[in-house]
Amino acid sequence: MRNIKDTLKTAKKLHFMGIGGSSMSSLAQIAKRRGYTVSGSDMQESEATDRLQALGISVNVGQVAKNIDEQSPDAVVMTDAISPTNPERLRAEELQIPVYRRAEFLGEILDGYKTTVGIAGTHGKTTTSSMVTAMLLSAQKDPSAIIGGHMNLIGASYRLGEKEDLCVFESCEFKESFRFFRSDVSIILNIGEDHMEYFKTLDNVISAFRNYLNNIKPNGTLVTNAEDENVKKMRNGYQGNLLLFGWNDGHFRGENVTLDQGLPSFDLYYHPNNDAQREFFGRVSLSVPGRHNVLNALACAAAGFALGLTKEEIVKGIGTYNGAGRRFEYHCTVNGAVVADDYGHHPDAYRVTFRTARDLGFQRIIAIHQPHTFSRTKMLMDDFVEVLSTVDKVLIPPIYPARETNDDYNVYAQDVVDRLDNAEFMEDFEHIADRIKELAQPGDLFITLGCGDIYKAAVLTTEKYGEKKFLIK
Repeated sequence: MRNIKDTLKTAKKLHFMGIGGSSMSSLAQIAKRRGYTVSGSDMQESEATDRLQALGISVNVGQVAKNIDEQSPDAVVMTDAISPTNPERLRAEELQIPVYRRAEFLGEILDGYKTTVGIAGTHGKTTTSSMVTAMLLSAQKDPSAIIGGHMNLIGASYRLGEKEDLCVFESCEFKESFRFFRSDVSIILNIGEDHMEYFKTLDNVISAFRNYLNNIKPNGTLVTNAEDENVKKMRNGYQGNLLLFGWNDGHFRGENVTLDQGLPSFDLYYHPNNDAQREFFGRVSLSVPGRHNVLNALACAAAGFALGLTKEEIVKGIGTYNGAGRRFEYHCTVNGAVVADDYGHHPDAYRVTFRTARDLGFQRIIAIHQPHTFSRTKMLMDDFVEVLSTVDKVLIPPIYPARETNDDYNVYAQDVVDRLDNAEFMEDFEHIADRIKELAQPGDLFITLGCGDIYKAAVLTTEKYGEKKFLIK
């Protein structure tokens, strides 16, 4: 197969398989802006596919071989969720049309920018990518951004700067996608056990991140957590420019943390030599809940410093960030209870979400846990059971399969329910909405959790029983 760089020099028509995803829809629009004729396909209609069609991009719902025949693309870009037996993929290969991973295409897009900022890590990528983008917008740097979720401030999952000189992007570790991405500032937030159906062991995860360090451009800067044990192993022996952040260690630290209705404020300090000497940058007030967002903000501050922003621009810019879609996102109230949604799909993310809920003062937490993929459900079963046992009640619909089949795992949502004393199995989203109505009382939080389509349960509850939009502050 031809090198993607050579292909894109001569290609005129590109076809995106899985075009409805947040990253793929962004890339499709960037490709259209750069002069390509763009088409795509997805398995279902969505707001994203409607928006793409409104922009003049042809979108087929359903993936069949004739889509390739009708569109006759010069190259195909696909998500990692596309099966080797997908009929569009097979037809493209039969016609000897080059097929590339989304990550390969994104890597070529990024190489067209003068300066890039990549955000990697097991958790917090979308929030921190959005926060860095907000900071750069506030400083009038006109960044482009390619984010894995909806950023409230820009009303989309991507932004294109006028000159395309500076780009912030989310750098995903799934199947080592990030090996295609090169950056001037590389943020690595944390490292944990995830995508274990691919990596198999934690050591392999750490090794993949260590290899990713080779993609930092000459004279670039690594920004990473000073206190994460797995990150410490990853950066052992790293000789390049380094900025660390943490609670009690690192160049950037947050002190005197306070919570106002769950919203953190803190004093931002810069320790030039990572020692007792320090410089006060200012008091940062966040508009998103959760102590974990202090660490995301510290990573953002270090990136801003590496990019040459002033301390005033950093402090002001971080404060302008107002959240991302599906990150502790409020939907409505029912019987005085709050219904919210969160993208978290890993036990560590659940722990953070539940702590945030407690900081917000909710009396009961009812988690609506949609297990995501059979492999993650089976491999992390004990961890999920442990964290879900800490809330008041758990409603569990069927496993969201994503890219997998259950042939190799033989695991079901009922297996999770059987391990918990506080859980109920829910047949579908209708049953979830009705159960919320039955259980809801003032002081409760019902939060849908997962990166599949569980958000639709919050949407349906709002449509059927929602009393009003709930807002903090």
